Amino acid sequence: MILTQSNLRAPKGIIYGSPGSGKTTFGASADRPLIVDCENGAAHVQCHRTPYLASWPEIVPWLDGLAAGGHEYQTVVIDSIDWLLRRIEEHVAGVDGTPTGMKQTLNRSHGGYGNGRQVLKNYVYQYLLSVLDRLVNSGVAVLLLAHAARRSITTIDGIELEKSAPEIHPDLANTMIEWSDFVGAIRLVGQNRELVLCETPQLVAKNRYGIVESLPLSWPALVAAITSPVPQSKEI
Repeated sequence: MILTQSNLRAPKGIIYGSPGSGKTTFGASADRPLIVDCENGAAHVQCHRTPYLASWPEIVPWLDGLAAGGHEYQTVVIDSIDWLLRRIEEHVAGVDGTPTGMKQTLNRSHGGYGNGRQVLKNYVYQYLLSVLDRLVNSGVAVLLLAHAARRSITTIDGIELEKSAPEIHPDLANTMIEWSDFVGAIRLVGQNRELVLCETPQLVAKNRYGIVESLPLSWPALVAAITSPVPQSKEI
């Protein structure tokens, strides 16, 4: 079957910002959300949330259960994706729940240098993105919260720039950004917080909806912008 019409599916994307910028509060304001708490930072927010999930084996049953359906939630919020990926990294290195001083490195796991990094990628490509897409395809939005970090970006012209970007493992950052329908940066303007969804000289951002203006940091504002028809240019 060949598809010829556009299809407005449930959105999937990343929202990132500095500590205290309102990421978790934004996630809790989404449509019937469940926050998957991977960093023990959601307890202060009034919302439906999982217990603090301190290891990858604790996270997997929640993701599988949500992807299986039969629940009331319309948005799954990962708080945060950088901590979830760290839990996978710990699991791959064989150090779930091990005190920091006893940890081996990812590069020294699975038989030699670089093997652990490839296993980490396999977990993300073969399981994590697949289970998140199952959620999206069932009509459940997926919102990945992330901290902000400085990242070196090489432009198409070969110019290297320093920008704020989601704090995601360097081996996985491009994959997660490419997978997302939107990447939004939280920026403080005066006393107001706004959501930037287009690339700037300072920020990594994107969207597939034709949104060109910054938005208030509001889930209804994001949904309204996503569902608004993109203005069509007139033929001359």
